[in-house]
Amino acid sequence: MIRPAAAVDTPTLLEMTAATGYFKPLEVDALREVLDDYHDHNQFDGNRCFVLEEEGKLLGFVYHAPEPMTEGSWSLWWIVVRPDAQGKGHGGLLLDFVEGDARRHGARMLFVETSGLPLYESTRQFYLRNGYHEEARVRDFYAEGDDQVYYRKRLANAE
Repeated sequence: MIRPAAAVDTPTLLEMTAATGYFKPLEVDALREVLDDYHDHNQFDGNRCFVLEEEGKLLGFVYHAPEPMTEGSWSLWWIVVRPDAQGKGHGGLLLDFVEGDARRHGARMLFVETSGLPLYESTRQFYLRNGYHEEARVRDFYAEGDDQVYYRKRLANAE
């Protein structure tokens, strides 16, 4: 079941995120701030955060939001699946949910960014398999040799 995230979920979401091995400690700390801000006020500004739960266990989560000063552009800021639940279709289920949810709230396109490091090749392939197109690459953005790769998918009038 996919349900709205609650503040009580935050410790589990942070542990899950750290356990994937894809996020640096400073990124996990940033996620704590993002979730705190979400529960304090950002959910009232249109930000959306949901968890995937099965049999009382949190398997993954997503965080997405409209981009300010745009007409229908949204970004997927976080999509995380617990390491022991990866490879079972949960990421695709969450991504489909985000696309539908954003579409229902007026999104015409969805953006996502990730790293260009070899560790993230499976992440980049995940987006490509799900109909996203590489829109831009900012060389050395995160660190020397670590590009930022932007993907885009049109949600309205699909390409």
